[in-house]
Amino acid sequence: MKVYELKADGGGQWVWFFTAHKEIVPGHPEPAVKEFFASGPTLKIVRNNENAKKNQKQKLADCSNLSYANVCFSQRAKDLLGPHIDPLGQWLRLQCEEAPYWLFNITNVVDALDAQASEILYFDDGKKVMRISQFCFDPERLRGQLLFKPPQRAYNLVTQDFVDLVYKYQLTGFMFRLLWCSETGPVPSNLKDYEKPRITGLEPR
Repeated sequence: MKVYELKADGGGQWVWFFTAHKEIVPGHPEPAVKEFFASGPTLKIVRNNENAKKNQKQKLADCSNLSYANVCFSQRAKDLLGPHIDPLGQWLRLQCEEAPYWLFNITNVVDALDAQASEILYFDDGKKVMRISQFCFDPERLRGQLLFKPPQRAYNLVTQDFVDLVYKYQLTGFMFRLLWCSETGPVPSNLKDYEKPRITGLEPR
């Protein structure tokens, strides 16, 4: 069993987006995020050219990045992944002139983190989590899960079963940063970000 952090591929070949008028999608606490999605705000998005390489024509992807912190999906990705993940989150249609895109908020919170074995950095109050630098999980609590958030912090996490769906449908623009494997344990926290194992949906298996 493996757990990954879900990201949009930042290699530069795929289009990323900004909100057109700097609307802020809350990152946490979770009740504020749910309320934001439930209110059905209109978010217009435009291309973010900061990750584009010189003279490179970027392509629209099935998984993209909105204002760096939020993952959004194409209509194709929503249609294919929706039957599997609809009960696990909230969809918000984005206003995009190029193609339909959807923001997805994972509401499936699974308390599977082994806090004692993980490396967790807390704020000064000793209670609120600032960052989790090394993840360990209870595999029994992850059985049957596709994507989830831990209650300690709003990370977008997925299991190998979700990665397999992306491979099956050949969806583009996904990147998965490996955090933990039941056979080998957590990815060491002393690795620099670019050294940490990662895969995309279209790499050969």
